[in-house]
Amino acid sequence: MLAHVQDPRAVKAYVKDLGTVQINFNEGSLDNENFGIREDYRLYDKITNYFPPEEPEKAALIPLVFSALLGLLFFYFFTSLFSNGANLSNLSFWGTIFLINYFLILAILVAFWIGQAGPFKMNLVVTLWVLVAAAPFTLFTMNMGLAPEDCHVSGFQLPRESKSKKSN
Repeated sequence: MLAHVQDPRAVKAYVKDLGTVQINFNEGSLDNENFGIREDYRLYDKITNYFPPEEPEKAALIPLVFSALLGLLFFYFFTSLFSNGANLSNLSFWGTIFLINYFLILAILVAFWIGQAGPFKMNLVVTLWVLVAAAPFTLFTMNMGLAPEDCHVSGFQLPRESKSKKSN
């Protein structure tokens, strides 16, 4: 085998003898095979996949404690409503639906923190799609449940002065 290096500006071309290259296509013919490759490059008869070991499941203590804390705060909110003498007699149908909707949103978040809701696995993507699906209903119940006739609290209304007192 010869290497030829030529340059049009050079006076003489450079030629170097690299030696002899021998290709033997009959390698392995005595073994009744004609792979002609080294043993360490041969394919395995059976391919085995290697995966890293699975991580052990984490304890659900932190999500359960956080969910219990959130539930206790929710319960404390309702007990403070009743202990402060909240007038729930004016709560309309839509106001009740509004409160139930907020409780369901809280339940969706708790199911996400725990990781499942019954037989369904709740991951971040599923939770976000459920919240996106609940958004129009939530906005509708907020609009209907927080109507001015449902939100009037007479105990906190400033007394209005009559026009006759202003003229004096």
